[in-house]
Amino acid sequence: MRRFSAKFIDFSYDDKAILTRASLEIPQGSIVGILGPNGSGKTTFFDIVCELKKIKSGYIENDFPDFSYLSQIITTPPTLRMRDIFKMVIALSSDKKMTQSRALEKLSNWSPSIVSRYKDIWNKKSSLCSYGETRWFFALSLLSISTDFIILDEPTAGVDPEFRHYIWECLHGAANDGMAILVSSHNVDEIVNNCTYFYMISQQRFHRFASGSEFIQRYRAKTVDEAFIRAVSEPIFAEHPG
Repeated sequence: MRRFSAKFIDFSYDDKAILTRASLEIPQGSIVGILGPNGSGKTTFFDIVCELKKIKSGYIENDFPDFSYLSQIITTPPTLRMRDIFKMVIALSSDKKMTQSRALEKLSNWSPSIVSRYKDIWNKKSSLCSYGETRWFFALSLLSISTDFIILDEPTAGVDPEFRHYIWECLHGAANDGMAILVSSHNVDEIVNNCTYFYMISQQRFHRFASGSEFIQRYRAKTVDEAFIRAVSEPIFAEHPG
């Protein structure tokens, strides 16, 4: 089985350590989540994976020949229609030919309810699309590409509950088709409830959890949100579980 692995990654900005001997892995056909407060290193790590930042030490092993990345910041030319944005995304993200019909075929297999809404957005000018519409359009377009590994940095930020549901339906469909997915979010519940397993960034490291109940137990909390808060404010629990 193919997989992506990061082992013992060290990264810092000047004298400020961001990641210290941080390790994680994403196997084929899985959805792996990352949780962490602002400034904890989620986006920095994604930049490292994309070779936009250079690590101090450690190594990365990647068995996947193709991967895509949806960053937090998305800007689109206001005069273009979203169908033109789709063509730009495909041209920049894949060397394989992709058409609207092929994208819709994939989306209909994963989440039939999203197809008509996706087609509506297809013909809108980007200037008339809300941030949430633009966000989920990009996420679903990237998922429709025949890629092996995709990184999504907060794909549901600014997206309403309906389309957040559709995005996760498509993520599960893509994973079932063999795609490896790494996704971050500030919504703890959606990571806990939808991911194969997830990592919490604490003390500049990735701490792996198989379930929400394990997460709650580790930090001696009552809810996943309380566990997140304790992971940030009382990180000793990550180092000394039990």
